[in-house]
Order: sequence, then structure tokens, then C-alpha cells
Amino acid sequence: MKNQLFITLISALTALTVKAATYPSQYDIVYHRISVTVDPAVSGAPISNGSVTTYFKTTAPSITKIGFDFRSNMTVSSVLYHGSSVSYTFSGNVITITFPSAIAIQGTLDSVTINYNGTPVAPVTSVPSGYNSSTSNKALYTLGEAYTGSTWWPCKDSLSDKIDSVDLIVTTPSAYRAAGNGLVTEQVVGPNRICTWKTRYHIATYMINFAVADYTNYQYTITAGAVNMPVMNYLYTSSHNTAIYKGYVDVIKNIMPVYESVLNTEYPFKNEKYGIADCYGSWGALEVQSMTFTSAFDDYTLAHELAHQWFGDKLTTNDWHHIWLNEGFAQYFQQVVYPENLKSPATAASQRSSLKSSVSNTSTTYVSDISTVDKIFIGSGTQPYNKGAMILSMLRSWLGDTKFFAALHNYLIAPGLAYNFTSVDSLQKYMQAQVQSLGFDLTNFFNDWVYKKGRVTYAVKYQYVTNGVYIQLTQSPTSVGAGYFDMPVPIRIQNGSGLDTTVVIIDQRGKLYKSNTGYTFGTNVIYYGLSGTPTIAPVLDPNNVVLATASSITSSASLSPLITLPFRQISLDAATDKQKVNLNWKIETDEAMQSIVLEKSLDGTTFIPLNSFKPVETSHEEYQGAASDILTNYVQYYRLKIIKEDGSFVYSIVKQVVDNSATGRLRISPNPASNDITISLPPAFHSGQLKLLLSDISGKLVKESDLQAMPTIKVVTEALTPGIYIIRFINQNQEQLYGRFIKQ
Repeated sequence: MKNQLFITLISALTALTVKAATYPSQYDIVYHRISVTVDPAVSGAPISNGSVTTYFKTTAPSITKIGFDFRSNMTVSSVLYHGSSVSYTFSGNVITITFPSAIAIQGTLDSVTINYNGTPVAPVTSVPSGYNSSTSNKALYTLGEAYTGSTWWPCKDSLSDKIDSVDLIVTTPSAYRAAGNGLVTEQVVGPNRICTWKTRYHIATYMINFAVADYTNYQYTITAGAVNMPVMNYLYTSSHNTAIYKGYVDVIKNIMPVYESVLNTEYPFKNEKYGIADCYGSWGALEVQSMTFTSAFDDYTLAHELAHQWFGDKLTTNDWHHIWLNEGFAQYFQQVVYPENLKSPATAASQRSSLKSSVSNTSTTYVSDISTVDKIFIGSGTQPYNKGAMILSMLRSWLGDTKFFAALHNYLIAPGLAYNFTSVDSLQKYMQAQVQSLGFDLTNFFNDWVYKKGRVTYAVKYQYVTNGVYIQLTQSPTSVGAGYFDMPVPIRIQNGSGLDTTVVIIDQRGKLYKSNTGYTFGTNVIYYGLSGTPTIAPVLDPNNVVLATASSITSSASLSPLITLPFRQISLDAATDKQKVNLNWKIETDEAMQSIVLEKSLDGTTFIPLNSFKPVETSHEEYQGAASDILTNYVQYYRLKIIKEDGSFVYSIVKQVVDNSATGRLRISPNPASNDITISLPPAFHSGQLKLLLSDISGKLVKESDLQAMPTIKVVTEALTPGIYIIRFINQNQEQLYGRFIKQ
């Protein structure tokens, strides 16, 4: 969603709550057939002949009831099961249906039909949501984000169950036509037009929407992948069916190929369509799957909404707290990817500067209060759009273009994730894979920038020497008490006579690393060899890609004694063999060494010595060694501490080792947790006995228990001290699942 009401907010008398209701929901939706009759010229555009048939599969045995979200101001006329009326209750915005007899077998495919009518209640919010109609415009549109699909149809209004397939049938007077998801067929029967929209892509509930007006379909064809795909632009016939508006929507012809190229991934709904539906007002836009609903036709808004088709629709956040997984991506593509590919360099630079400067010194990316639509999208103290976009900008700076876009590609096409719900852990997994070989751990980076307030400043000191530079960085947070932020720090270095380079320093808890090699001197001072001798003062973040500014930049003559220049080479390799870790190293140096210490960590920050080795020269000025260790945790970290004759020391890069015997990651909610967590397990963990192991981040076992397997398990966390925990399940076949959660 792109909201244009951030500055001029509409006063809200009553906020529309978005918290989902509780009801029997042990089912997965396979198919919806939704049918409504509406007339936008009638006040409130009431729904008549409303009907929703839902095909579902049970996810537990002996199911006696099933529930749906539906606003209680609507009227349910009947509920049918196998063609006969069945008992139901309808109160508190929930329909609960009782089956004549229990559905005994888990995995049974069954269906119910709910017939209804009524006038949906218009939301009173600053950010439009729900069912919207206007008799003066003779138009209506629905906006299901967030949890407001149930204002007009009975549904499972959740972020846990994408629907496999949907038919949406909208009957209107013949002067109007309806926009919707997927592909359409139209039929005029007497005074009415029947528009039947069908999508066969998985879709989140809040993405099922329709709009009705006196639309003209301005349609053209674009190549998506190898498919000639229609782009259907539904413009108001009476006001917007003009060359100007057609020119606005033609921008998609240029933007879509760019997005496909940088992501190396085809438009997600190429076998159906893309489209834009004209909606009255000045509220912004919503990324309705395969057809953006918009009141804004500027190219930046349309670039934002098109990006949502990948990030928001194909991959959908599984938690409104993390709406940045939708909006941060769309904002980044709007203000960075789009202008840097299709605008002038000056415009692209201006957009990057504007994006960075828009992030406040006290905001978070994480949205703590999701009780209303307004609080999700424009809540006080949160910036999921702009700060979320800057998280991506900083990841790109850390990884570099090639690895960053490779990570996005892998994230988008991952089996089990594509066309499903996503999480911060999922994004982190694919970013982490790109820096694994360099020993970097992105855990602190994600925790810092998602949950902590504000940004940072740096006091920069530098010392120029012949063909080199020493740089010292001292970080301070802009929000009191926020603590340290792991991040990349780009520094531009020049001499005015040919030398002009930007180095990216990785700052991890005050230790500086080279982004391209992972090398560190173990302190907040780093050295770079250069092709010339610099003479112009360095510039921090010259391209506005990270959330850091310089509080001072000063020359110093005393940095060089603070570190010892690197050995020619220090390499450390680690590989797993079942539950064993094999480590090998090679050091090239002409300096004398006292010893080589192998160190281990369970969190990538706090290391303890495992063994000390006497340097063994295997060839001239080359030292090699090997060791082994037991793999006891899902993730373990190793590094070498090389102690020289004078007692000074340097470290190798950090190597991360992952237990490859683990069969997958757990889905945990809520995360962060307070009193308890709910864990969803895959079918292989639904029967027999399970062993549960709960450890803190240091690897200390906090809880161990045996329990009966089931699809969903609740674990009480109220007594745990705040911190990061790792939970592991082992089934009877010794298959393992891991997950990580934060206890607040």
C-alpha cells in the first residue's frame, strides 16, 4: 500500500480494529467461490445475494466446528453443508458453524456455503480500508488490508493460510464493470453485467478485492518472461479515459522489465495479468494481487505498487508487526531501484538522499501496536516504509550488488516460500547465505535495525600514509539507550589525481571488518592499501545508502600504532561430517608466532579458546594446521587467534557452521514473545513422540521434555529471562527442526 495521507491525515473518530478473532480454525482453505450483487449508485452499495462457498481441508481429526470472520452488522440468511441447512452462531464478528457429525479424518476435503446480505460498514480510519462506496462517483472498491476483508465477506481473515484458488463473481447493472484478481469473463444478462474473476495463484485473504465503476478497459500486452501477458487498466470512462491517463499507466511497460531483470525473476502472475483499477479519492494505492487499486497515477506510486507484486503478493508478511517486509521493499524499489534504472543520475541521487533523511532519530521498523489499520501504517514512532527500505539499502551496501540481488532472487523462488507467507527469519536466511563464507553473522544487524530505535552517528578519524589509509570509527546512537548497531559504513577516499574509491567497512559491535574479505584487526581501527596516496578528507556515506552520518571527521597522526598490519594470508575452513566439525587453516607470514589458538562461539560474539597449537611451518613462510570439534548446536562459530612473539595478536575471519542434519526451520508466533509461543510443525512431526530442547543463545540447556506430537504446540515462555532462545524438536526418525525466538 502506498498511502498519500501521511501529512494531511483525516481525523478519525473511531479506529477500525484489525485484531483477528478467535474461532475453530483447524482447516486450510483450498478454494473460495464468492458471489455478490451490488449497485454503486445506491447509497452504501449494499450487497444482495451474497454467497461464499469454501472448500477446505481439515488439519486435525474429529473436527466438529469451523469458524469464519464476518462483521456482525451483516445478515447471514443461511449456512449450507452438503446441500442442507446446518446450525451456526453469528456474534462478535464471527460465524461458527457446527457440523451434523464430526469430520473424523484429518486431511478431509469438505465445503460449506454461507449466504448473506447487508450494507458493509464504512471504516473510519486515516488509512482507507474495508468497503468504500460513493454515490456521487457511482463507484465502490474494497481494500482488505489489514483484516478488513471480513467487512464484506465471510472469510478466514488471517496471515497464516493462503487460498489456493478463488472465483469472484460480481453482478452489477450493465453500465458498470468490476475489477478483480486474475482473469475475467463478462456476460450481460438483461439489465445486468456479470464479471467473473478467476485466479489460480495462491492468494492472501486481504488481497481478494473488487472495484466497480463505469470502467473502460485500456489494455495492452507486455512480455513477462516468455509470456505475452495482458495489462488491463480500468479507467473511469467519464473522467479518466484520456490520453493523459493512458500515458500514466503506460509507465508499466518500462518498469516491469527492469524489475524482472534486477530480480532475475519473472513477474509472479504472468499466466494471468497485471492491471490498474481507477479508484476515487486521494488516499493512495493498494497492491491488490495482479491488479493495483489506486487513486494516484504518478509514476513513483505505480512503481511502488508494481514492486508489491513480488514483495507483498507473491511473498506476504506473516505478521503485521513486520509490515516492512511488504512496504520496505516497495519503498526501496520506488525510491532506489526505479530511479537508478529509469531516471537521471541526479534524480536517483536525490531520491536516495530523500529516503535517508526521512528516517527519524527515534523510530523503529517494527510496529509494536497493530490494533488498528492506522497504527500499522502510520503509527507514532514507527517507519516500516522508509526505515524498512533503508534496511535493504544497508544490506545491499554490506553484500554488494551481485550478492544482494542474488539473495533476493533466491528468496523469491525458494520452495515452500514462494507464493506463501514470509518472515524476517526467511529474509535473513537468504541474505546470510551470501556472506557465510566471509564469516559474517547478520543476526545482530537484523535485530538492531528492525527492533531498535533511531540511527547512528560516527566520529571518524583518519591517517593518510603512502598508498594507504588508517580509519577509526566511534559509533553513537541517536536514540538514548538504543545500544550498538551492526552495519556497513561506506567511506569515500580521494586524492584529486586519479584515486577515487569507496571502501565499505563492516562495523560489528565496534570491531571493523573489510566487507569483501571479512578481515579484521580486532578493533575499531582498520587499514586499507590504496593505489595512490589520498589527500582529500574522507566522506562518510557519499551515496546516502546507510543510516549513519558523521558527527566529526578529523585527521590523526596516532592511528598506525594501534594495529599491526595484516599477515599476507590467514585462511580458515570448516566443514561438517555428521555431528563432527573439521577445521583446517593456512597462514602465510614472515613474522614469528608464539601460538595459534582455535576459538569457538555459540553466538558469533563471545568466543572461548578450544585448543592452542604450536605453529608448524609446512613450507617456506607457510603454516598449516587442522583440528576437529563436536557439533552440539544448530549454529557454531570458529576463528583463529594468532599470537605473535611480542604478545600482540590478530584474528582470522569467523567461520559459521550449520547443522545440516536439521530438516528445516520452525514457524513461531508471536515473535518476539511474552507469555507463550505457538509453534506449527510439518506433517513428519504430527505423530509419535517428540523431544523438545530449549537453549539460550550461549547454548545452555534451559528446558528438555518429551511430549506427544501434534500439528501445533504451545510453549510457555513467561518465566524466561529476556533474550534470544533456540528451540529444537527431534522426532522418532531423529529428524530435527530448529527455530529462534526473542523473549521480551
